Amino acid sequence: MKKLLICLAALAMVGCAAGSNFAPKTQAGAQCKAQCAQNMSMCRGSSYTCDRAASTCMNSCQELDALSK
Repeated sequence: MKKLLICLAALAMVGCAAGSNFAPKTQAGAQCKAQCAQNMSMCRGSSYTCDRAASTCMNSCQELDALSK
């Protein structure tokens, strides 16, 4: 059971580190993604906090990209 929990935790960490597969289709989406990348380069929190912030930022960019079509 302990090994299973360790494996699940490792997979969760790899999933967070994998990044976003968001490919913007509008200029607004591209600018938003670039701003997220710049903000994340300056992130000073824990890797978990920075990954969560990046995920939230990319989700917002996806929504903006969809609305801008």
